Amino acid sequence: MPHGAASRPGRGPVIALTGATGFLGSHIADELLDSGFRVRASIRPTSDLRWIADKDIESFPLDLSDAAACTDFVRGVRAVIHCAGRVTAPDDESYLRANVETTRCLLAACRREWHPQGGGSFLLISSLAAHGPAAPARPAREDDPCRPVTGYGRSKVAAEKLLLEHDHPFRTVVLRPPALYGPRDRGFLPLVKAALRGWTVRFTGPMAGLSLVHGRDAARAAVSLLETPEATGVFFVDDGHRGYDNKDLTSALALACGRKVRTVTVPLGLLKFIAGLLRPLTGGGISVLRADRLKDLEVCGWACDGSRLGAATGFSAAHDAASGFADTVAFYRRERWL
Repeated sequence: MPHGAASRPGRGPVIALTGATGFLGSHIADELLDSGFRVRASIRPTSDLRWIADKDIESFPLDLSDAAACTDFVRGVRAVIHCAGRVTAPDDESYLRANVETTRCLLAACRREWHPQGGGSFLLISSLAAHGPAAPARPAREDDPCRPVTGYGRSKVAAEKLLLEHDHPFRTVVLRPPALYGPRDRGFLPLVKAALRGWTVRFTGPMAGLSLVHGRDAARAAVSLLETPEATGVFFVDDGHRGYDNKDLTSALALACGRKVRTVTVPLGLLKFIAGLLRPLTGGGISVLRADRLKDLEVCGWACDGSRLGAATGFSAAHDAASGFADTVAFYRRERWL
């Protein structure tokens, strides 16, 4: 345990969590609490506290570029889970500031504050984007070389290297989820709204399929790594499938929405043409139209093999696409987002 860490009677050790107010981070906070840990969550002045406001969580105002504040943040904790980051940015420099420099600052704080023999852990939430594309026929594995194709993916590789290519006096672990969805995620909402109207879109191109993981399952995967002291290095997580093709996804959407869903095929070249026209008019404000994000659609697939995680921790996902989509649609309806 890092120097200064202590637990109250009947309470677990403290885990410092960044990104706790976001989609995945809020599920990680829930899973930590359910597993008996205490949670210290970093927040910003603009953070929406909706998902953590009524829970027994210590809110810690934090600028992740402030070395002294980061040191205070990690003082007395058993582990850090660094989930905060930027998924969409206008350029590589913005990705590096948000995803790499924050990781660097937190790691330096842990080296300063934690006792060398304390047994602390630093878990970075990365992404399949760090590995790069992989088709379902040959899903990404942890020993593959990384070949990211986007600025986001390159920033995640750079952040991972800060953990994996340096000799830290504490355990370092990286979790790489594929495409995430689930309750609290607004990114999946437009797809559901379209499906409820009876249609979905498929873009032409080489994309053969992608892996998915429900947000709560990804959170359980993170905590399972935290609770497995011998787990180090990189781990993928998936829902047990090595990739869903368009037909699989459409069927799962139709089942979740309770209606027939037709697929509209759109040439990828047309989307890129429209993006080129609209990008100057929107100032790059529509994330799906950014050139960096369009690269995600131009590849063979985004599939990964999460079996190493299962072997190391016993983790298995509770949701496949069909049950996970149904759970998500039910949440949207309860929240009146639909």
